Parts: sequence; structure tokens; C-alpha cells
Amino acid sequence: MKEIRKFVCTAVFVMVIASIALADETQGIRKSTSLNFVLATTMETKVKLIETITIPFLIGNGALSSGNNLQIKAAAELSPVSVNGTAEFRLTPIAFLQFVAGGSIGSGWNIPIANGLRKTERINAHDMEYTGGPLTGIVWIARGGGLFQFDLAAVMPGDWHHVVFQTYHEAKYRALSSASSDESWLYESDSGENRNGWNYYGNYFLGYQMPIVLNTAGVLFEEDLYLVNTDGRSFWGDNLPRLTFGPLFNFTVTKNLALAFLVQAHSVRNFTDETKEFKFYQTRQISDSNRLRVEFYRAALNMTLQIK
Repeated sequence: MKEIRKFVCTAVFVMVIASIALADETQGIRKSTSLNFVLATTMETKVKLIETITIPFLIGNGALSSGNNLQIKAAAELSPVSVNGTAEFRLTPIAFLQFVAGGSIGSGWNIPIANGLRKTERINAHDMEYTGGPLTGIVWIARGGGLFQFDLAAVMPGDWHHVVFQTYHEAKYRALSSASSDESWLYESDSGENRNGWNYYGNYFLGYQMPIVLNTAGVLFEEDLYLVNTDGRSFWGDNLPRLTFGPLFNFTVTKNLALAFLVQAHSVRNFTDETKEFKFYQTRQISDSNRLRVEFYRAALNMTLQIK
């Protein structure tokens, strides 16, 4: 089963690359290339080259179906500690609904100030150490989900009537090829609490779009939940969602350049006084009285340059 999942993920990526290469723009198909750059206070720095084709699909005559399409996207992503390839199919069968399927493959290495790929191993009673060298395994993801969106201007036309709401939800299988089912691992300097298995991700965005340089202002709320049924996971709070939220501002600087700026807080688990200093995360006991607190997470800048 594990090999089948990896094969499907790789096959999806190859199919997307082939589709983009063979797309014929004379049939109403649109191609675009963009460069994306992310910089954050959490030391996240990424550069992504994105190829997209948009194919008219299931088009109708009404307002809800005139823009129906199938969007196929492939991207190559590089950070100081990782490299990834991603592929995605996004089907819009009606204006307010999208179905999404895709996957990614990648690997990482370690530098003095950041870890890209490590296993998280328990030693002694409560201590922990990172093991593993550069490129020792492939991190792969297969995912599927759906998006619902609403724009007030669709029922009350007007340049200043764009009150928008969007929510996206997905299930994804995420795994490190060199890790067994009972091993924890770290990727791209995250918490190091990953296990091979299913995860849930969802987000909600409420905003206002304007015909000025500040194109969109709103609030983004995100939720991650590990679904891997690890024994005793409620002891250290692995059954609790990881919440991230904060304001988002998008600027249309030029026709081909967009900047997004966001400031986020996130939920942090509270552990008992007796266990909060333990190094290995599975030996820390979640507090019964106050399980979560909110802390500042990051400020991030996302720049997208349309090349063609």
C-alpha cells in the first residue's frame, strides 16, 4: 500500500508536467508562468516557480457556469534547507465551488541555523536527539479537498461590493519514505512531531476586495489536525488542533506584481509544570486545566511576479 501511494503521487506530478507541456493555447487554453517568493520572521524563505494552464471545462451560459474550468498547476520550490516539486488539479464546476487534488515530493538537508530533514528520536526517559543526514528520504504528500467561495458582488454588483468569504478543507496523507510508522520526524524546521499518516487541514478567509492598490484586506484562520492514531496521543495533546490566525493584506503593485502581508498568532499547548521541560515531546503531559494558549507566530511577506 505504501508503494502504491508513492507511485500515485509521482504519477500525478508527471501527468501535470506533461499536460502543461502539451497544452495548446489555440483551443482557448491559457498558460502562465509566475515566480513566488516568501520571507518570514520564522526564518522561512522560499522561492517557487509555478507553471499553470487553465482549460475551459463544463462551461455554461449562466453567471454561475460561464467561467468553469480545469486548472492544472506544477511548481518547483527551493528553500535554504529543502527542495520540493508539487502538482495540482483544480476543477471549478460552478462559480462558488472547486475540487482540488494533488501531491508533492521533496527532501531536505541541514544547515547550522536550521534543520531541513531529521528524525526525532527518544533517548533515555525524557531526552531527545535529531538523527539522519541530508537527503535521507523523500517526504511525499497526496491530498484532496474542496473549496467554497462567496462574493457579495455576485448578487449586488458594484466595484465596492466585494465582501468575500472562502473556506477550504482537505485530507492529506503525508509520509517520510525512510521512517517507519512509529518514528517521528522533522521537515523544514517544523516542530518535529510528524508521523506517517493522515492529516486534516482547513482554512477560512473573510475579507473585502477594493479597486485600489490595497486589493484585499481580511482575516485568515487556519487549522491543522494530526489524524495518526498514535497510542497515548491525548497525553501530550496530539489530538488537539493546531490553530493559526491573523490579518492578511494583499497589494496589487502593478499588473504583474502582487504583494501579500500577514501577521499571525497561533495556539500553543500548555504542559504540566512537572513535564514542560522534557525534551522529547511525547513525554510531556498536557495540562488538564488550560490546554492551549495563544502566542505570536510570525509576520510574513509573499511576493508573486507574473512572468508571462
